[in-house]
Amino acid sequence: MSRQDEFAKEVRQNIQNGAKSHFHLRNGLVWYKQNRLYVLEGKMRDIILKERHDGLLAGHGGAKHTTTFLKKSYYWPNLKNNVEEYVKTCLICQQNQTLNKKQTSLLQPLPIPEGPWESVSMDFMVNLPPSRGFNAIMVVVD
Repeated sequence: MSRQDEFAKEVRQNIQNGAKSHFHLRNGLVWYKQNRLYVLEGKMRDIILKERHDGLLAGHGGAKHTTTFLKKSYYWPNLKNNVEEYVKTCLICQQNQTLNKKQTSLLQPLPIPEGPWESVSMDFMVNLPPSRGFNAIMVVVD
């Protein structure tokens, strides 16, 4: 058991004291809800996460799919957050991510006005270097 894994120490102590919980000991290992193995803090979590996300059977399925896949067999605190962080840093997932916004099209020319004052626009240029106490310009186009 990892020395840093205080959660596992606390769970073992509660089990040995007979406290009611979803955890139990079987063959010296901590299990959660009968069939999910508790994974100690450390490299083993990273190895399992990598295998269940990057492996041939997993195929970079995203955070939700990977979390569901892991929760069938394993348990550790903040498992969902760990998966989300891992998927965010996965280069293959970032490259294959689809955009959820409408594709932009080419710019279309505006119609040419027939006479003056038919189309007027204005804009402000602000935060310019001060000149005679002013730092903005109003631009009007007719």
